[in-house]
Amino acid sequence: MKLKKLADILGAELSGSGDADITGVAGVLEAAAGQITFIAGKNYLKELGQSRASAALVPPDIPDMHLPLLRVRNPRLAFARAIELFHAVPYSPLGISDKAIVGRNAVIGSEPSIHPFAVIDEEARIGDRVTLYPGVHVGRGSVIGDDSIVYSNVSIREGIRIGKRAVIHAGTVIGSDGFGFVTDGGKHHKIPQVGGVVIEDDVEIGANSAIDRATLGNTMIKKGTKIDNLVQIAHNVTIGEHCLIAGQTAIAGSCTIGDHVILAGGVGLADHISIGNGAIVAGRSGIIKDIPAGQVVGGYYTMPIRDWLKVQAVLPKLPDLSKQVNDLKKEIQELKKKISSA
Repeated sequence: MKLKKLADILGAELSGSGDADITGVAGVLEAAAGQITFIAGKNYLKELGQSRASAALVPPDIPDMHLPLLRVRNPRLAFARAIELFHAVPYSPLGISDKAIVGRNAVIGSEPSIHPFAVIDEEARIGDRVTLYPGVHVGRGSVIGDDSIVYSNVSIREGIRIGKRAVIHAGTVIGSDGFGFVTDGGKHHKIPQVGGVVIEDDVEIGANSAIDRATLGNTMIKKGTKIDNLVQIAHNVTIGEHCLIAGQTAIAGSCTIGDHVILAGGVGLADHISIGNGAIVAGRSGIIKDIPAGQVVGGYYTMPIRDWLKVQAVLPKLPDLSKQVNDLKKEIQELKKKISSA
């Protein structure tokens, strides 16, 4: 499309000619003629000066350059929207494969794409324009909302509710039993896990993650939350709206996470932890106590992020500091002896 049209779609202020034909998007150093790129700030002006792109999305404070600029408040978001424009594949329903298995009293909405070897169990309900890739299993009585995509080999167990526009990547298991046992006489006795999982609208779940069903009630993932690959969410956890949960995070049972929380990679939560709205937890942190709203914490165990950064700065110096302390102790002992003699 013409650059001027793209600027109108993105709500950008165009600086320079809008006549260029834009055919795609690319990174700042990889872009070629006909493509649009972006930079997030002035730190990348040198790279943009070397770019062969036909235009760039930039913040409002970037000066005019050799190529047309589209000034926007959030260039990264605008670039994401541009990728959608140039790479979106219009939905074309495939129908229900004759190699798929659909159970008794299952309901499938209009314009589905049910691939071979997908299994929809009895009394399940599949919304409109839902895509189920090969090997997906939807358990008895489970519900998947309109326009959702479930990739290959996902297991959605019985009694699970998934909202609209969900994206669930390959290998994920939703509704597996929570890890609940009672130990008596040296033996572990299973606590039946009879609750469910509720996943609200616009949630995305990465590959090979596991979300356990509740012991009673529901494990809850609220709207707009995005979960990375290899994340473990235990029984009776509640995750608020629009959270970001990065890979290899493990959340133990009955934790409550507020809205707009960010958990970086490899974070571990003990059970019954509460994290307030807007909190951020740095990668590889271990959380053993509640975190108030808005705090940024890190470390094992967690502490205010500034304190944690100071600790990290000191750690490499510990051998030298230890030697200095030992030397000072010897000097103090010698001074005490001299004073005693005097």
